Amino acid sequence: MEPAWIMLSALVVVGTVLWLLDGRNRERDTDGNLQPPEVVEPEASCNDECCGTHEVCPSEKLLRGELCEITYYDDQELDDYRGRGADEYDDTELEQWRDVLYTLQPDDRLGWERSIKRRGIVMPAAIRDELLMLLQEAPTQ
Repeated sequence: MEPAWIMLSALVVVGTVLWLLDGRNRERDTDGNLQPPEVVEPEASCNDECCGTHEVCPSEKLLRGELCEITYYDDQELDDYRGRGADEYDDTELEQWRDVLYTLQPDDRLGWERSIKRRGIVMPAAIRDELLMLLQEAPTQ
């Protein structure tokens, strides 16, 4: 019975230490909310080519968050949403996002998503789901 108590005590200590370290690594503002992502400088090289071994390359790149230079896709009005969370949009604003998404050329969708991230804008969850669906439906080249 004694080894079980030693192991339980060790797990509690390790769990507490990890919890404290995790709390220190999270950047929060004075209200306790997570801060929006910062705009990151472009990487030296970006490659949009797919490896060709499977069909989900664009969505994998999107989920990995590969970023390139900021390119505007006639969507400057979306810069007003910088600093908002994914669930802080009303129906009118969601329609504005959809207008931009569905007027993009299929080849521009992945670059547009990167541009949104680079500009420090959090995409609404519903629009992100629609974008992923469109990327998966796109024919592979």
